[in-house]
Amino acid sequence: MDIVSLIESGSASVAYLALAGLFLGGLHGLEPGHSKTMMAAFIIAVRGTVTQAVLLGISAAISHSLIVWLLAALALKYGDELIGEKLEPYLLLVSAIIISAIGLTMLWRFHRRRRAPRHHHHGHGHHHGHGHEGDDAHAWAHAKEIEKRFTGGGATFAQTVSFGLTGGLIPCPAAITVLLLCLHIGQVGLGITLVAAFSIGLALTLVLVGVAAAAGLNYARQRFGNVDRLYRAAPFASGILILAIGVYLGYSGFIHLPA
Repeated sequence: MDIVSLIESGSASVAYLALAGLFLGGLHGLEPGHSKTMMAAFIIAVRGTVTQAVLLGISAAISHSLIVWLLAALALKYGDELIGEKLEPYLLLVSAIIISAIGLTMLWRFHRRRRAPRHHHHGHGHHHGHGHEGDDAHAWAHAKEIEKRFTGGGATFAQTVSFGLTGGLIPCPAAITVLLLCLHIGQVGLGITLVAAFSIGLALTLVLVGVAAAAGLNYARQRFGNVDRLYRAAPFASGILILAIGVYLGYSGFIHLPA
């Protein structure tokens, strides 16, 4: 599908071009090594929810649209249509810094929780008649705390959105090319429409990947009731995994920096 030729010829309707952009955006999300890997890893690592999966996809779509417009504006100003490829190492480094910061924050939170005083064993083994109700209430309260801390995922709203935003920082060259073409022929509205459609297609793919990961975790918890015992160290595991992704992206960006 050559969307550039369709735009140049003017033979296709806006609706058809928008559908083509949506389809291409979805395919871009399926490309090897794209942010879908990070999204799925994030959801699995923090035992994320469907809501978090949706947040990740939407955040990635927003940042993708913004970065495409920014790079297109720079390309128009400096007359270099390859500016996206030249800036990609720097975008990778920015992504690496954000993702590494999220991973380090998770590790710090896990460390603080480990050092916090624990009282849930108090009264265990003591059988002073009137203490049973208090012990039961305390155990119930502690169980709710554990459920909230681990079952709901190990990432905050801000961390989830930040991680999602990094997923759109590496734009598709085709999206930049299409936008530049629209701007050159004076079709600004068409450019806005196509970038939006492309980003929505990307978001849908990422959301579906994240939802599939979250649903898989939910199924595992329902199918194997004691699976939660395997996830007590989830915040630590997620912090390590996300930090590793950040380091990898930083290395990839560094080795591709201009000499």
